[in-house]
Amino acid sequence: MSQAQETIAPFLEAHVKRCQQVLLGDLSLASVVRDLRQAVAGQDDARARTDLLRALASKERKPFKRAAMRAIDRILPAGGDGTPAAQLATNASLRNFVSVVTPNIRLRARAGAGKSTAIVIKCDFLIRELGIAPESIQVLTFNKKAAEDLSAKMVDALGPDLGKRVGVNTFHSLAFHVLRRAPETAQATLNFKADDAELSADGHAEASLMFRAQKAATRDHDIRMYKQRFEGTRHAYMAERDDFEDSLRSLTLNAASLLRARRGTPGGLRRTPVTAHLARVVDDYEARLEKARSLDGQTGLRKAAEILSGDQPLDGFRRLSGTLRYLFVDEYQDFSAAFEALVQGVMARNPNCVLNAVGDDWQSINGFMGAAPVFFETFRKRYPASLHLPLQVNWRCGKRIVALGNAVMEATAAEEAVAGLPHEGKIRVKVGRIVVHKYNKAAWHEDARDFLEAQLVRMAGLAWDDDARAGREAGSMVLLAGKRKPFGRDLLAYAAHIEDAHGIRVATSTCHSAKGLQWDHVILLDGITTEYPAAHPADPIQRDLISKAEKEAESHRLLYVAVTRAKQSLTLLAPTELHARLTPAVALAKV
Repeated sequence: MSQAQETIAPFLEAHVKRCQQVLLGDLSLASVVRDLRQAVAGQDDARARTDLLRALASKERKPFKRAAMRAIDRILPAGGDGTPAAQLATNASLRNFVSVVTPNIRLRARAGAGKSTAIVIKCDFLIRELGIAPESIQVLTFNKKAAEDLSAKMVDALGPDLGKRVGVNTFHSLAFHVLRRAPETAQATLNFKADDAELSADGHAEASLMFRAQKAATRDHDIRMYKQRFEGTRHAYMAERDDFEDSLRSLTLNAASLLRARRGTPGGLRRTPVTAHLARVVDDYEARLEKARSLDGQTGLRKAAEILSGDQPLDGFRRLSGTLRYLFVDEYQDFSAAFEALVQGVMARNPNCVLNAVGDDWQSINGFMGAAPVFFETFRKRYPASLHLPLQVNWRCGKRIVALGNAVMEATAAEEAVAGLPHEGKIRVKVGRIVVHKYNKAAWHEDARDFLEAQLVRMAGLAWDDDARAGREAGSMVLLAGKRKPFGRDLLAYAAHIEDAHGIRVATSTCHSAKGLQWDHVILLDGITTEYPAAHPADPIQRDLISKAEKEAESHRLLYVAVTRAKQSLTLLAPTELHARLTPAVALAKV
């Protein structure tokens, strides 16, 4: 035993005894959490803290293991041979996550790994096995649908009496209620919805304020600067058009919103003429908001975080007033500085609360909204008494599709997803090798559309033939693309060709909107290099906010999201040249 191990051994032994007392109901879990955090704070460096927590997790799982397995078996079905779910080797990571209760946890849950189910099972375990009050558990999601789905799963697992008492909110809903209860903001105008992350911007007060701020903060020399930015790029034609200033206004308004979201992100923003101008727009806009005593979604999140971090009472908000024991955060990979501030505010007001942040860094695709993977990557720096745990088994996709997802992300053995289903899945690839005409987009886009229309009906038929051979009904199908109008035609028009030929309805979606969803069969229409990342007129402006390397890395993650929507079959159509990250599909298609 090393000297470091000798030092922590007495604490670990005592910790296990305290966990056993928690199981018997003789000791509060909050006191055990407090003791752990004090022990971690007493370690000299990050490596020592990590070693302590890893050793602790191994020890802590033992007293809680049986109770955790009971919770898993209550919710998950047994294996095909009758083996209880908790005993299956493929559920080892889930057992580990459920049975570790005192450290903060960042759970990396790959696509199809059942992250929402993992959250529900852990809540069931905490409530039924450890006696944690449902009212002392809070779950935060990004949108109303995710909150509703998680809440419904909680009720299914725990029953309405317990399930409805677990707090499940969107971040903006939580911020809304904090602002309504805090004396300093109770009378403020809140220009965002209580139930969702959507801002009521289009045609409303804050849109008008942002427009006026952009106009007030923009000078002739700013317009000249932007014109120079566009020179020499593929979007140079825009600077020559008579409506350039109108187009610029729209582009800079979006860029200003992005700059707002990225303020406070570790690493900061480069000081350039573009970011200086955008900062003036943002400062003018936020000054107008303050004068109007109004808060939009971004300022609302940050102000709610500030209030939570303080000590002013929040009447009628008992859940967050020091009694919170567990905070579960969904989609942690999509955090921006404002969301992180809100979580830190909740944790500051509830010092003995345990944070379980669940997400997948391979699905971080919202950089255009200010999301930054750095928050996921640096979790332990902000929450020192923390563990990183994996949930790697994909229960959605066939084996070949899982393998392609790993290849897209160039995964190491430690990072890769593991196929949990026995079936292989089917991959099909069709490449058109159409020549891209850089200065005649209309011509090659027409050729690309002809190629797609010639392939879609046949490829859809092959997918449904797979279902017929397997004795299944025709499965659900989606057409995916990076944009709503790939190659100048709406996805609905492409879908109509399939529906007319086969009489079966086909869904359509952009890859961004498809995150969190799944279909039996996926057809990706634009698996080519020029679309991931795609060129956009905003690029000359936004390149100071999102680097070329960041944009390219996010485009790879977007491809991963697209690939892993498929349960039974994945078809990749490439009118020009197959994207390099998708080329492993060719070999997988031949297996």
